[in-house]
Parts: sequence; C-alpha cells; structure tokens
Amino acid sequence: MTASKGRVAGRTAIIFGGGVAGDGMGNGKATALILAREGARIAVADIVQERARETCAAIEAEGGTAVALACDVADPAMVADAVSRAKSRFGGIDILVNNVGIGAGAGLFAHEEADWDRVFAVNVRGAFTTARHIVPLMLQAGYGRVVNIASTAALRTTNGMPSYAYAASKAALIQFTQALALEFANRGIRANAVVPGMIDTPHASAAFRSRLPAEEADRIIAARSGTSPTGGQGSPWDVAHSVLFLAEEAVGYVNGAALIVDGGFTLATPSW
Repeated sequence: MTASKGRVAGRTAIIFGGGVAGDGMGNGKATALILAREGARIAVADIVQERARETCAAIEAEGGTAVALACDVADPAMVADAVSRAKSRFGGIDILVNNVGIGAGAGLFAHEEADWDRVFAVNVRGAFTTARHIVPLMLQAGYGRVVNIASTAALRTTNGMPSYAYAASKAALIQFTQALALEFANRGIRANAVVPGMIDTPHASAAFRSRLPAEEADRIIAARSGTSPTGGQGSPWDVAHSVLFLAEEAVGYVNGAALIVDGGFTLATPSW
C-alpha cells in the first residue's frame, strides 16, 4: 500500500461492520486500515467485538489509533452506547461509514416475514439509527462525511435467483443516503453511497459455502470472476479507497452520489 498522504488527518471515523468474518480482508477492515493510514483516528464497531479488536490490532501495529466496540446496529441501545464510547475516546465523530449488510433466502418463498424484517432492521434502519446519533455531533462541528455501503443488487436484478429483501434494502439505503444528503447539504455534511459489485471477501465466499456443496460453491465463486468485464472480482481495497475519496474534506461538492465500484459489471450484464 502507498504511504499516507494525510487525506483525513485529524479526523475521527467510526466504521460499523469494521471487522471481518474469518481469515482474509473484508470491506470494513480494509476501510478502517486505509482511513487510519491517511491520518484518521478509528472507532471500529462490529456485532462480534473480537473481530473489531482484530481490526484495531492491525491498525495499531501500523502506528494508528483505534478503539474496538461491540454493536448490533439493529439494537438502538447498542448504537447509542457505541457512539457514546467513541465520542468519549476521541471527542467527536467526523466520518460515519455504514458497512453492514445481511441477506435472506433467495426467491420469494424463501423469505419469511421475520427474515424480511431483520434484513431491513440491519441494512436500512441501522443506517438511520447511526445517523440519528452521529449527525448531531457533525452539526455541532459544522462538518461531516457519511458513507453508506450499498450494492449493485440495488440497481438491477441479474440472472439468478434474487434475494428480495437484500436487494430492496440496499435500494432503500441509497434513497436514504440521498435524503440525508439533501437535508444537511447546507450544514457542512455530505452523504454518499459506495455501490460495490462482485468483491472477493471472506463473507461473500462463506455465503455460498454455507448453503452449497463444496464443488458447487467453488464453481459459483469462480464464475463470479468471469462475469466482470475486467476479468476478475474486485478487492476490498477497491471499496476502501472509494470510501476514502468520499470521506475527504477536499471532495466537498460530491453529495448524494451512488459511486458504483463494479468494474463495469452493471453495464455489461443483462437484466433479469
């Protein structure tokens, strides 16, 4: 990785979903590392605190400053506590990254009402709740950057069995981001979304391996790479650098954008 240029020096960032399940690199952990390398103090929140601690340890090993927090974004009390702890440690929060997302079964009849509600509670209401607690801190400072991680599933349905709740929730997240961008545009706050396509993460691989025979999972994972015009899946670092771009003070006239990070996948893939 390139040396720090201090692009977010002196800022404090909180990343919900900043851990990674299993070995390897995920979008949240990569984002935390990139922001730390560029000078930010980092609060890493994850539903599994040990994952947050692992990300913090990686940051601290490089000389950065970080604190690990346990948080299920679907629980408003846990969000309030995480924000309070981050504020107590660092004095404020300048950058909010919502990198949280879960899915449900593929196909209409694979969803139960409880599955649908849980997906929306995490993927959409979670971002609403974190914003409700953190935007007031940004308003006090007259500055803030909110970056929500959506998905190309929000933009179009491609061949395959769709996950209705996941796609609908990520589409809602983009609309939520745009509403946030408009409401606080004249108060120093910018809100944007990163819209990843096929990204090679442990979470993505595990989603297939948990419900398919090993050989079939391997075939699908390999096929994902072939669907991109670039010839391969993206890396968590692609997502992380996109978040960094939107988190910079210098990028102050980008507001309400949905930055697609998919190697051209949504351009080249026919709709359902």
